[in-house]
Amino acid sequence: MVRALLCHNPDAGAKGHDRDSIEAALKLAGYDVRYASVDDKDFVDAFNKSVDLIVAAGGDGTIGKVLTTIPDRRIPVAILPLGTANNFARSLGIAGTPQELAEMWDTDHTCPVSIGEVTGHWGTSLFLESYGIGVFPQFLIDAKKGKKPKGAENLRQGRELLQKALKRAKSIDIVMTIGGKSQELSVLGIEVCNIPFTGPGLPIAATADVSDNKLDVVILESDDRKALMKWIEAPFEDKPPVTNRKASKIELTFRDAPTRLDDEAYEATGGKHSVDLVCEETPVRVVIPVKHPTQKTPEKKAKAS
Repeated sequence: MVRALLCHNPDAGAKGHDRDSIEAALKLAGYDVRYASVDDKDFVDAFNKSVDLIVAAGGDGTIGKVLTTIPDRRIPVAILPLGTANNFARSLGIAGTPQELAEMWDTDHTCPVSIGEVTGHWGTSLFLESYGIGVFPQFLIDAKKGKKPKGAENLRQGRELLQKALKRAKSIDIVMTIGGKSQELSVLGIEVCNIPFTGPGLPIAATADVSDNKLDVVILESDDRKALMKWIEAPFEDKPPVTNRKASKIELTFRDAPTRLDDEAYEATGGKHSVDLVCEETPVRVVIPVKHPTQKTPEKKAKAS
């Protein structure tokens, strides 16, 4: 029997997302389950248990916490997306109920996922989704001030808040260095993304590849302010109006701008700051969907004689 460590956010809240329901789904699929709450102060100690599979169950914050904490990256990780945006799960094509997903997992069918690393004046931190400067961090700061609605309403409100942040955003001077070449920019913001989706369910880094060991630098140009606001209204109808760069190593120097690390945002502190961003050398192995056994492969039509 496969031993699974269930890393769960007990505040996920929705029906079927509680500990008992998820444990029942995993046991029905044949897993021997150990449980760990991501809210426990000793959560990291849960990884001392000997297991064959780690299950990350929660929203993007929970998924990010689990994937950036795992000490032994040889152990595959399965995802149960229980949040609203579910940016990481969307980026890997993972969707379904805990019961559906648990019955389809194949621990030999995995995708290597790079983990981002940012080093600044505070030390070094890891990120799964994005490190950002400017308008996206400001949107996250604004979002934390109000009451958080549920489901699709949360995404709708989030996109409206991002549009408002874009409307009033001032340009930020940033020096970006890639491949030893520096470029001075005056922009609304920069997002260094590890996956395509970020923020309120937006595919802003459409060219990002979780397994290429590179980061996608998404530049939000000041001249594209109105185009970005319009794109947010229908983000799946066209490519985002941004400038993209891929790089293995990025250095950003800026002053007096808010920043964010995944879903945690920080107010501008003044002064000059410089950060270095790379992908960690060892990726995480994430279980990705395989074809369901009930899906039929269309038979090829016989050639006309």
